[in-house]
Amino acid sequence: MADFDENEYNTLYRFFHIHDGDAMKANEKWGIPASAIIGMAIIESGYGTTRIAINANNLFGIKVWGYNPENAWQLQGQPDEDYERVPVLADYGEDRKIYDESKRRDNWYRAFSTYKEAVNYLAGNLLLNQRYLFAKTNYDKRIKKGWSFDRASKEYLYDIANAGYNHLGGDYYRNKGGGVMDEWDLYQYDNKKFKDISEHWAEEQIMFLAEKGWISGYSDGTYKPNNKITRAQAAAILSEFLSLPPLNKTTSFIDVEKSFWALESIHLVAQHKIINGIGEGRFSPHTILTRAQMAQIFYNAGFYSRSANNGENSFEDVDKYYWAYIAIETMKQEGIMAGYTISRFGPNNPVTRAQMAAMIYRIHEKSLNK
Repeated sequence: MADFDENEYNTLYRFFHIHDGDAMKANEKWGIPASAIIGMAIIESGYGTTRIAINANNLFGIKVWGYNPENAWQLQGQPDEDYERVPVLADYGEDRKIYDESKRRDNWYRAFSTYKEAVNYLAGNLLLNQRYLFAKTNYDKRIKKGWSFDRASKEYLYDIANAGYNHLGGDYYRNKGGGVMDEWDLYQYDNKKFKDISEHWAEEQIMFLAEKGWISGYSDGTYKPNNKITRAQAAAILSEFLSLPPLNKTTSFIDVEKSFWALESIHLVAQHKIINGIGEGRFSPHTILTRAQMAQIFYNAGFYSRSANNGENSFEDVDKYYWAYIAIETMKQEGIMAGYTISRFGPNNPVTRAQMAAMIYRIHEKSLNK
């Protein structure tokens, strides 16, 4: 840790190990990257030792502009940063001016009862307001596009600084904050693991897809790996995985409301003929997918190098006249889907969310080896 002396190292170590839990909870609740929150606090508070952090529990130097505003603490003796010049009572030379603090608006800082309250205000209020909200939107989109957490978090700092959070600009704040985040690997605190997949057989595959932004969990921080997957959920995963572009086609389903969370994804997979409707203008978004249906969907998406043309069927429970026979044989041939046993496929069995993640992972790995 060449950038810090021993005292700074110890202070900094204590600082973010005390407050990383607050940042992680804020990350889970509001989506602001925990690595950025901790990095910002370290930079702005001087490792938690400045007068602002001590007297106002204000880790981020959040100001309250005005004359003697409520719920604020004044940092006196600072250089003039006001829009209107602060009267000087005595001038002893450069950086040795005594200002009339009663006429100052620029050095009032929001007072918090605890450091946790400061973290929650930053992540749940300030950074979600109209000026900075775009940065979170950009961060989410970049993660979904496959950006690494460290790159996306640094770019988040750039965005908010350019929008006015830091007067030195985006490049400065990204480099300054990125250096601290790299030095201490603060990305380990970002919300990228579901709390119900530890030691699950598909943990690695689920986490890989989540980091790519191809799958998502529930608002309570779970993935529910053993839940059965619905047609709507499959549509959402495949549209993200394939980055499906909209086509100049009109699709509508009478059982998919305009406010439905997967509306866009359903339209995309239907337009690309990957997951079709079930007839009579319906999509049946809540219907559970079977293994045979999943094989057919993967076949429709073109996840194979050549279509199977077996003279004999591989599974006793899937004869060659079965509607999804070619799709099942092709997915077996490609190593994407396998049977429960050598001779049993279980075409009518449901697909779980973990199984779907594992299959998408295999498809991705195969694409890299082509």
